[in-house]
Amino acid sequence: MAPPRRRICAACERPFTGKRGPGRPKEYCSPACRRRKSPDDAAQAAQHNAVITEIAEAHQAESNVMTNAALEEQGSAELLAHRVSLGRQLEDFEAAVIRRGRARGESWEEMAFYLSISAERLRKKWTSDTLSRRLEQHDSRPAAAASGSASGPGPVSRHPAHPDDPQPADGEGTDPPGRDDGIAPRSAQQQLAAALSFLQSRCGRPLRHLADHAGVSPSYVSRVLAGERRPSWPVTKALIQACAEESATLYPLWRIAHGQPIDIRVATAEQAAQEFHRFLRSLHLAAALPDPECIARRSRRPLALTDIAQALEGTIVPDWPTTARLVVALQGQPVDIRPLWHAARALPRPSLRTATMYADAFG
Repeated sequence: MAPPRRRICAACERPFTGKRGPGRPKEYCSPACRRRKSPDDAAQAAQHNAVITEIAEAHQAESNVMTNAALEEQGSAELLAHRVSLGRQLEDFEAAVIRRGRARGESWEEMAFYLSISAERLRKKWTSDTLSRRLEQHDSRPAAAASGSASGPGPVSRHPAHPDDPQPADGEGTDPPGRDDGIAPRSAQQQLAAALSFLQSRCGRPLRHLADHAGVSPSYVSRVLAGERRPSWPVTKALIQACAEESATLYPLWRIAHGQPIDIRVATAEQAAQEFHRFLRSLHLAAALPDPECIARRSRRPLALTDIAQALEGTIVPDWPTTARLVVALQGQPVDIRPLWHAARALPRPSLRTATMYADAFG
């Protein structure tokens, strides 16, 4: 007689011994696991996973905002507000994971192990009523409290204006359409979509022309420009070239939008500065090329017009506080450009000035 075969349960994913015999081999280790895989349970499992993912993404977004706030050297109260928000999200995450674990039939001992508490203490902490209340509170919080998301529009900043921020005079300058002062940084995917949308609007070419050039459908291009799709690099490159822009300009944004770090394989400060200014150029395009006066008004902290102009022209790599304020004013994430800034300031400097090589990059 053939020995029993080891299988993996389709519900709990644990190994079990399935007896050989006529008929289909067993897929589940127990009747309880078979019931758990019913259509209703599958829908519930998908809902539980969606909540966990949503909380994790919100926590990542809040972490990025806190990092940017620290790099901007914001006040202690603002930084502590981010800490409170992150702590609340971690509690929400724990509740969502515990709820899913209970639905899956996972043991309290397994779930308590990595929390460094006893199973009994974890069971008392997360009763059914406590879990329900915690996740209901999470659902009732406004979406803006999550400080942005990886794909949706960035929320309005929750921080009060600094008393030393410059106030624009009546009738002074005009911001590009659709931009408001004090809005939070956008994700790289939003920045990439905004830059491509601006390039298409500036060149005046129809979506069909861009689609034909990239070998995709006009509807796909429309979704890319709306930030609903993350195109491959060949498609992105073709769209940029169809809009008469250097494709390398948006390459850093494309990498970050796809979860890849900025490529900083550079040997000299001059090369790093070139990549630094290329990234600034991409943020400037995504913001619809606002002038220095407009950028200064957007900044939460004072920015000198000469620093803004020279940084965008590629003639200087500003100090870090100036760089962080400029990036935030362009709705970028300072943490993204930090490696390039550091390389441009720390690597060996050649005899030629960065400005002579890159001054023409902005036309």
